Amino acid sequence: MLRLGVVAALAAILVLALPLTAGAQVSGEGQTQRSAALGIVARKDGSGQLQYVVPAGINIHCTRFSSYENTTANGGYPRVAITARKCFAATGKQRYLRAVFIDRGEPAGDIARLRWGSAWPVTSANTVRLDRGVITAGTLQIFKIG
Repeated sequence: MLRLGVVAALAAILVLALPLTAGAQVSGEGQTQRSAALGIVARKDGSGQLQYVVPAGINIHCTRFSSYENTTANGGYPRVAITARKCFAATGKQRYLRAVFIDRGEPAGDIARLRWGSAWPVTSANTVRLDRGVITAGTLQIFKIG
């Protein structure tokens, strides 16, 4: 639970510290389907950060996003798809991310689908970790800004 608190604090700091830009953003924190603590602030201009911490010792931090696509999921829910190449594990090993976030509102349970790859672009062939499902102990928010 301490791990989730640290990620939540990081997400709150990121929301306050990064200036809002015209466009859109996804932000939030929570626990993923595979028990990872997740904290994210990602903006359409590529700025933001993502922290992904697994109890088994996996700790990956992304510092920039390569793509950001804002669409609508089934049911009319806001959906954001992102990719990131500037992601590094605590060991220094580079990882690559392809992810989708769906904001289903409260208390429906937001969805995160994260695919971590060992090479770019991330494909099913180079996936090293797949984590997808409803976020618990937290929430995701997708905002239109400006």
